[in-house]
Amino acid sequence: MRAITLARPMAWLVAVGARCIETRPQATRYRGPLAIHAAAAPCALTDPYHRQVLSEAGLDPDRLTGGAVIAFCRLVDCRAITPAQCPCYPEYAFGQFIPGWYAWQLSDVRMLEKPAPARGRAGLWRWDPPDHLLEKTEDG
Repeated sequence: MRAITLARPMAWLVAVGARCIETRPQATRYRGPLAIHAAAAPCALTDPYHRQVLSEAGLDPDRLTGGAVIAFCRLVDCRAITPAQCPCYPEYAFGQFIPGWYAWQLSDVRMLEKPAPARGRAGLWRWDPPDHLLEKTEDG
């Protein structure tokens, strides 16, 4: 399975279904299942709106698990960001919509009941999920 590592608050915003677009400086041709990995490195969560969204989802913004796969989704599209193609708020608050960067469209997000420890990497990387998680992914 392909995976992508995101900074802790951004990964959790995807996991709770608030963030549907990952912005990156590079494009990808890959489409399909994607594991969302929360980076191990701590990241200060200073944006009050991000904190509010996570709190409303039942998470403590100051105690977000890192160094683990926390959700599965599907990467369904990747398009260049243009000034005319930026999303509306609130999605705009969750990314860096810089012209020349790319918007990776995510759908069908499912947060894991328990984070699966994993070592992240830059870019898209391969992750071999434990069998019990893979079975749940294939069954829906």
